[in-house]
Amino acid sequence: MTAIEPALVDATAAAVARWGLTDITLERIADEAGISRATLHRRNVTREALVAALTERAADTFRAALWPAMTGSGTAAERLRAMLEAMFEAADEHLELLAGLFLAHGEVFHEPGPEAMAVDVFAAPFDRVLRDGALDGSLREVPPTVTATVLFNTAGWGYVHLRGSHHWPAERARQAVLDLVLNGLVH
Repeated sequence: MTAIEPALVDATAAAVARWGLTDITLERIADEAGISRATLHRRNVTREALVAALTERAADTFRAALWPAMTGSGTAAERLRAMLEAMFEAADEHLELLAGLFLAHGEVFHEPGPEAMAVDVFAAPFDRVLRDGALDGSLREVPPTVTATVLFNTAGWGYVHLRGSHHWPAERARQAVLDLVLNGLVH
């Protein structure tokens, strides 16, 4: 596969923020990049490759945001709270893009379907802290893989929805989601 230029990933992100993931086309991405669709075709760049590059960038950003909290000191419950706060901060930095991805029907984050419970790059940090919390006694013992997937989706997309669609202030959305999530998990 051809390496995707960062400027094209930026243009893809801008197109997603503007039209939503399901409605982006190569033509719209090319317009955001200031080039023609034919140029993308000549470079053998596909919509799928651009979305994959955008997904990889999102995963890298997500991992970098959560890493300090995930590997920090404290109980698993304390680290979980710090991870959620870091996730919300990262979401605020990319709110328009995430709002555009919100209705993507799983195109970016996982294979859709009832068996899509495998821990992916986005849920994996939560899987780890849930397992740690069961060991240190600071979190309820739960099925970690399923709960990590539910936790990422409930907290992450819930926060994005409250901020992007309801236009709640960051602090109000953070407190509401944190209270709901942590009260369900913390001992």
